Amino acid sequence: MSVLLGVDVGGTAVKLGVVTPEGVVIARTAIPFNPSQPFDDAVAAMCEAGVGLLGTRTPAAIGIAAPGYADPATGILLDGANNVPTLCGHSLPAAIGQRFGVPAFIENDGTCATLAELHFGAGRPLSRFVLITIGTGIGGGVVIDRRVVTGPGGLPPEIGALCLDPDGPLNYSGIRGTFEQLASASAFVARYQSGGGPQETVSVEEVFRLATDGHLAAWAAVDSVARVIAQAFGIVTNLLNLEACILGGGVSAAGEVLLEAVRRHLGSFTWPALRKNVRVLLAQHSNSAGILGAAAMAVQRMRR
Repeated sequence: MSVLLGVDVGGTAVKLGVVTPEGVVIARTAIPFNPSQPFDDAVAAMCEAGVGLLGTRTPAAIGIAAPGYADPATGILLDGANNVPTLCGHSLPAAIGQRFGVPAFIENDGTCATLAELHFGAGRPLSRFVLITIGTGIGGGVVIDRRVVTGPGGLPPEIGALCLDPDGPLNYSGIRGTFEQLASASAFVARYQSGGGPQETVSVEEVFRLATDGHLAAWAAVDSVARVIAQAFGIVTNLLNLEACILGGGVSAAGEVLLEAVRRHLGSFTWPALRKNVRVLLAQHSNSAGILGAAAMAVQRMRR
């Protein structure tokens, strides 16, 4: 098989990569993305970037990772696309596939990230694991017997909608105290500021840097959110008897300062016999997970 084009649509940027069937990204680029721009303008920008990246190469197929859930038959985005409203009700794979004249497929970005770790990353030696990606939102996927678990029609799990505090604030869908509210990137900043950090604008990266340097308020914020992540990991481990919980997404850049705190708290939420068998790992492809997973998904769809 020739190369594939992987497209990873996020709330502020679109990443594109030329990927070999073995999972090697041989060229990549990224373009800004305005999630409220007209659909045709968004498609044109993605196609222009893809043409420039491919050069004289023709992809065997195109895989697209995007938030939410798309009808697998039509590619029309049906649900969970609050961060990318321009795509709602449209078929991105149909539009891009027509431009390139090759098959194109779309899948939830958390499912794609999980495929990337399963085939090319930390999940390669594992049979049962969960990947949780944490950034602006929270997503991920579950692997059992080396298969990514989804519902009817490929409907992905809503890991970010786990209710961890029934007395917590309501989210946009009416669920209280969700994992996403309590542990997304903005939660680290909020905990830092409520714990004595400066009230002016600060990035989550700065909170992680300060925590690594031993700044007390930043370390306490990271430790507090890490406990919430450990709670979510404990729930899924107790349910599924996992070999590993893998942490991906933008916050995984925090590295050991976050990983160590999650590991330390995990025993508070996990049955002891199961805790002995589960490891907490960092994803190996956080920055490329969507691109790689989209390419792997496209290969799978072509073989059906």
